[in-house]
Amino acid sequence: ARGLDVLPTTISRFRNGGDDATADLLETVVYPEEVTHCAAGVKWFKYLCQRTQQGSPQDKDVQEDKKLQAPDQLSAATNENSEANLDPVIDTFHAIVRTHFRGPLKPPFNEQARQAAGFGPEWYKPLAVKEFGLA
Repeated sequence: ARGLDVLPTTISRFRNGGDDATADLLETVVYPEEVTHCAAGVKWFKYLCQRTQQGSPQDKDVQEDKKLQAPDQLSAATNENSEANLDPVIDTFHAIVRTHFRGPLKPPFNEQARQAAGFGPEWYKPLAVKEFGLA
């Protein structure tokens, strides 16, 4: 997700340096792809967390289990009661980041792009405080 945060500044630097062609490419190709890339990661992460929370059914049961949906189908099901569904997912995300990432996440955050990718401030702002690594 760091690409979402730094790309607007990078685009500005190329424009200010007179390289409009590169800035245009970053703005029209790379930046939208980064949003899509992060959105795909969020969808798959939610799917895997949902699957883990429900246990690992046998292969024959996967097709019959309406609760286990592919990421494309997951967003509709998750939107019905997203608050209840996301709390354990976000908690899992925080635990993984705290285990594998050293130090706090560094602002500034591109909140608009992160929201477009499917994760609001509840995903990353708690990880931006210095105390998170001391637990």
